[in-house]
Order: sequence, then C-alpha cells, then structure tokens
Amino acid sequence: METRVHVLDLKAGLYVTELDRPWLDTPFLLQGFLIETQQQLEQLREHCEYVTVDLNRSSGGMSNWIYLSNSHSQIPTGFDTPALSALIQSPVEEKERRERINVLKELRRLFSALFSSGSKPGPSSRRVEIPIILYEQEEQVEIELPKAQAIHKASRDFMQSMIESVQQDLHPSLDDANVVVADLVDSIIRNPNALLLLTQLKDRDQYSYSHAIDNAVYLLAFGRHLGYPVEELKKLGLAGLMLDIGKVRLPAELLSRTGRYTQGEFMLMKTHVQHSLDILGQMDAVPIDVIDMVARHHERYDGSGYPNALKAEEIGIFGSMAGIVDCFTALTSERSYSDAKPAHEALQLLYKWSEKYFHPALVEQFAQCIGIFHVGTLVELSTGEVGIVIGQNRVRRLKPKLMIILGSDKKPYAKPHTLDLITNPAGPNGLPISLRRELSRGAYNIDPREYFLE
Repeated sequence: METRVHVLDLKAGLYVTELDRPWLDTPFLLQGFLIETQQQLEQLREHCEYVTVDLNRSSGGMSNWIYLSNSHSQIPTGFDTPALSALIQSPVEEKERRERINVLKELRRLFSALFSSGSKPGPSSRRVEIPIILYEQEEQVEIELPKAQAIHKASRDFMQSMIESVQQDLHPSLDDANVVVADLVDSIIRNPNALLLLTQLKDRDQYSYSHAIDNAVYLLAFGRHLGYPVEELKKLGLAGLMLDIGKVRLPAELLSRTGRYTQGEFMLMKTHVQHSLDILGQMDAVPIDVIDMVARHHERYDGSGYPNALKAEEIGIFGSMAGIVDCFTALTSERSYSDAKPAHEALQLLYKWSEKYFHPALVEQFAQCIGIFHVGTLVELSTGEVGIVIGQNRVRRLKPKLMIILGSDKKPYAKPHTLDLITNPAGPNGLPISLRRELSRGAYNIDPREYFLE
C-alpha cells in the first residue's frame, strides 16, 4: 500500500518509492530506498515537501505504519521510533560486542606472544596496546557510492602517475600518496561496501594499478573489520598501494607471461619485493609497518614463502593480512594467464590453502569481512527477482542489502529499487523473501556497471 506523506512525518523504517521532484535533483542514487539514518531524513526534508512511501515494504509491514494512511491519525501508543531505528541499523548487542572484542584481542595476542617469547617478528606483530574500534555507524551505500567513485578515480590517476614516475627513475611523492590514502580511509570508515563494489565493477585492462587499488581497498576493509584505528588503517592503505610497485622494474615480457615460469624466471619475479623496498627507500618517512608489509606479503604460513621463509606468526599480523589480500585480489582479477574467479571461489581457495600458505584465523576473519555474498554479486531471490548485492549485514550474513533490477519474469524494472533482507520483507505469497542462489557473471546479460558507473 502506497501513501503520500509530508517529510516532517517521515520516520526511520519507511520505504520511499517516489519524490515530489526528479530523482536526479536529489542526492539519492537509487530510486526507492529504506530510510535508515538521520542523514537520509534531513536530506529528504531539505529537498522535498512530500514523498510517497510503500507501507508493505516498510519495516514490520503495513501493520506498523497503518496510521500514516490517515493523515489525522496518531502514532500508536508504545510505537518506539528510536527502538525501530536501532532495529533497522542492527547494532551489535552488548554481549556480541564483548565477544567480538575478545576475539580481536585474542587474535592480536596470538601474534604478540611470539615477540614476548624472545623471537624477533616484524613490528606489526606488537599490537596488543592498540585500541580496538568497532565501526558500527555506516553511511548508506547509495549515498557513499558517488563519493567513492570520485575517490576511486583519483586513486587510479595517482597510481598511473606513480608508475610513470618510477619508470622514469623519479622519486615518488609520499605526500601525494598520503592524500589518496586518507580519502580511501574516510570512505571505508563511512561504508566499506561502496569501494568494495567498485573493485568488482571496474575495467580490468590496467592490472598494474587496478591491482594496487584493490589491495589498498581490501586491506582497509580488512583492517576496519579487525578494529584498527585510523592511523593504522592509513598504514594498511599505503602498503596496499605499494605492495607490488617493484614489478614496474621487471621486464614487460615477464609480467605478460601466459605459461608457467621457468626456475630462472621465477627467481627474477621474486626480486620485485626488493625493488619495491628500494622504491620505498626513496620516499621520506615511510612508516616501518608499511615497509614490513611490503617485505613480507609473499611469506607463507608453512615457511614456503619468500624472501626470508618466515613461518606463521613470525610474518606478523599486518604482513599476514597483506599476503591474504594480495592473493585474493590476484585471483579475482583478469590476468594474462588466468581469468578472474568469482569471489566465493577465491575464498574457497584461501580456505583450502589455510594452514599451508595463510594463517587460518585470519582467513576466517577475511571471509567474515567480505561476506558470503560479496558486494557486486548477482543473486536470485525466492520471488524470482534478480538483484545485485550492495551491502552486507555482519550479524545476519544471509540477509544482505540488494538493488533489485529484474522482476520475477526476468524483465528489467524501469526503476531499480533497494531491498534490505534484514527487515524480513514479505513476498507476494506472504512469506519472507530469501536468497535462492548466486548467479554467474553476465547472467541474463546483466552488466552491473551500467547501474553504478557513470
């Protein structure tokens, strides 16, 4: 049931379907969305006087909002709007918060224990004293996405300039890198899903700098998930950009190789780590943690990595994170010798390789970070509709936020709309809508970039 509502009467939990002005004249990216934040309410009140809401698609269904169908009715007694808003945002309850913090503390303690026992791990192993932050407040992905697009483009431009500088034997600018990283960090803190979505939608014809940006985005999202504060996130972001910068100094024919490397070629490929460290050495005041990550991101859990054959916690938590992310982003990218794998297949490989190549506890945390259904994934619903995952719910992993683009007849909607499964929306049969299956890339000739990239 749809009804027209004055913007001053809007509440969190209402589903907006129409505005009293063109959507392009407003900050709202998608035509149809659930009100979940105070900022959305303020923006609606700034740009509109009346909007149309769908009571059936609002949180709790029409029974919670029937009073709005009569402009003279009052809010029912006991209808707790702040409580509803809290429900929509699904915050971690106090018990879950304590459990989450305990898990993160134990993870950091695991890596710090080696240092305490007298061994000599890298500096990123000593992190017990760093505060743990649970980033609960998120900007809506629809609002963050345009900002993330501008930041992503600026990052691409920077990496292209960085690579050209290295190729010309010029010293790259740390200040410029820090500006780019700070913007990436800000976006990831507001909502990591926007940049993560862009990593899945970008053109992949420039692997060198696309891979660098992917590394930075995933390391930042991973660090956010593990509760690291802003200053630590900046180190993760900078390291992500610089992990493989040394490959610029390798022969082009080596990088475009399609078959297996010979032993000599592999030995030459491994020198990119030292080249990366040499480039970092030309930049002033690079944090030691960044150097540590670049130096250790090819070390492996069982000691089979390079250059120093470090094992397990000797690699350090940041170095171990970098190794996982570098492998994941390579697997999910188009390369000269391999097609891009879907995110779930790449995760399955990481699980398979855990305890041999990657730290099992960190692989599990990375999987939790990106979710069962990665943003950008095409899915089919129990209604037969088709959508694109645009947001994760950490507590309810099978209830992501979607942009619905095809109807049950598999024909495109004239106006794609958002659907958040955490609100338990009901289908035409009255049953809660659920995910039926993940679809392959290109299913029904869908190109998600058409919906998100300008």
